[in-house]
Amino acid sequence: MLRKLLWSALYGALGAVATIVSRRAASGIWRTLTGEEPPTKK
Repeated sequence: MLRKLLWSALYGALGAVATIVSRRAASGIWRTLTGEEPPTKK
């Protein structure tokens, strides 16, 4: 039971980190290519 909980926590944390890193990378690429801020949800 503890191993399943630890696995779920690790998996979720890695997913969150991957999302943050990919958003930052996409924003940087967008700024480089267009010279503008990336579109955001309001």
